[in-house]
Amino acid sequence: MKLAVFDICGTLYHDNTTYSFLRWLSKKNIIKYNKSIMNAPYILRALNVIYSSFSRKDVYRILQVKQLSDFSFDDINKWAREFVDELEENRIYSTNILMEEYKKQGYKIVIASATIEPVARAIAQKLGVEYYSSTIGFLNNKCTGEINKDLLFLKKDTLLHLLKKAETTIVVTDNYTDIELVLVSDHSHIIVRNDRDIEKWNRCLKENARKVDFIKKDA
Repeated sequence: MKLAVFDICGTLYHDNTTYSFLRWLSKKNIIKYNKSIMNAPYILRALNVIYSSFSRKDVYRILQVKQLSDFSFDDINKWAREFVDELEENRIYSTNILMEEYKKQGYKIVIASATIEPVARAIAQKLGVEYYSSTIGFLNNKCTGEINKDLLFLKKDTLLHLLKKAETTIVVTDNYTDIELVLVSDHSHIIVRNDRDIEKWNRCLKENARKVDFIKKDA
């Protein structure tokens, strides 16, 4: 089996799809626009990134997802499909073309993302691929607003059964939290914004830098 693993947010789409989905719901007046949650100051977001790198918990995302509390499973998944339909214009052209190229070469395509499952499922259905994502809780068909399993920092462990079977593994991502997955790949395509991103990745990868190539997001 030849395996190609694609990230979603910042890789296949410009958006952070969990946050974009919640903003989409607020614009539809489905959830209340909560300024303190939806528009946290930059300094708080930066501190959250630092905290999450140590704790492996994205507090800001946990607070955001709570806004889905009490909505039904069917409604959330219906809205996610509608949201993804409207997300077409925010696709990153180069990586979507890359996915089609790997499909033609006979690779098993998997998308793996920390985005919430309703969104990941809708994207996977549109692209015709398998998916692995963070899951949210439901009780009696109502969303609990909790993240049950967070794929952030856990992609390698989650995909281990596939990685063991694969004779060749390709990883496509923009996310530094995917470093462990990149390191076990045979080759990776890293999505970057600028030369500073390339320098940071090279410092992280060290001798493994030779098995990656970089794709600019606007390419």
